[in-house]
Amino acid sequence: MSKHPEYVHKARQLRAAMTEAERSLWSQLRSGRLGGWKFRRQLSIGSYFADFACFEARLIIELDGGQHAEERAAHDATRDAWITAQGFRVIRFWNNDVIGNLPGVVEEIQRCLDLSAVPTGDPSPLPPPAGGGGVATEADLHWMRHALKLARRAQELGEVPVGAVLVRGDEVVAEGWNQPIAAHDPSAHAEMVAMRAAARALKNYRLNGLTLYVTLEPCVMCAGAIIHARIERLVFGACDPKAGAVGSVYDVIANPRLNHRPDWTGGVLAEECGAVLQAFFRARR
Repeated sequence: MSKHPEYVHKARQLRAAMTEAERSLWSQLRSGRLGGWKFRRQLSIGSYFADFACFEARLIIELDGGQHAEERAAHDATRDAWITAQGFRVIRFWNNDVIGNLPGVVEEIQRCLDLSAVPTGDPSPLPPPAGGGGVATEADLHWMRHALKLARRAQELGEVPVGAVLVRGDEVVAEGWNQPIAAHDPSAHAEMVAMRAAARALKNYRLNGLTLYVTLEPCVMCAGAIIHARIERLVFGACDPKAGAVGSVYDVIANPRLNHRPDWTGGVLAEECGAVLQAFFRARR
């Protein structure tokens, strides 16, 4: 989901205006054979809104009503080509097919899911959510590589490999890596460790003017702390389809009702950041 309020508002409008076919399919995606896959509805992918999306399977389901078929076909072809370029597969159904042959539609979706890996809960690299602050700079790449070194340090200690670094200009203010196991502290995520260290170093609980680099999309806890600390900018690597709070599951960072909204950029070195996490979880199975 985008950080911009208009994307949030549009998604809510689309969810409220779901058709009978969309409601019927949504009930199937949340239960029964398909319930083990975490589908989301009316999710912004770039400038488009996917009817239903499953990050783990990299699958998007679109429903069409058949109105203005020629114009829709041209639009859908452009849309599908763009979404496919982001690493997703798209399957499309007519509303009448869903209403008249829901079991057959479910069977086709299940077939597509069977071609994907079984969901494991591993964070996977994904294209960054829309509206995330533009293209990464050379400085962003440099500091994300630094955060990756910290993530590997966490891995060596048996922790989930996530690293974070807080910088001001070209100066490191503080850094951290996941330490919940060693610290016996469920809140000792990499971002939290780095922010605590920065607050001590600056003797201020407000971290104005700092940029936080972290290899994995922050969770709700960390996103909340980022807002309270008044972090100026957030840059993250891999998206987290299970717990991400910058658009993947929740949209905490961009919530217009909160009194501070950091700028952010997602998906920086996402493939490298995701590969470290995937290798860690694969080795533990």
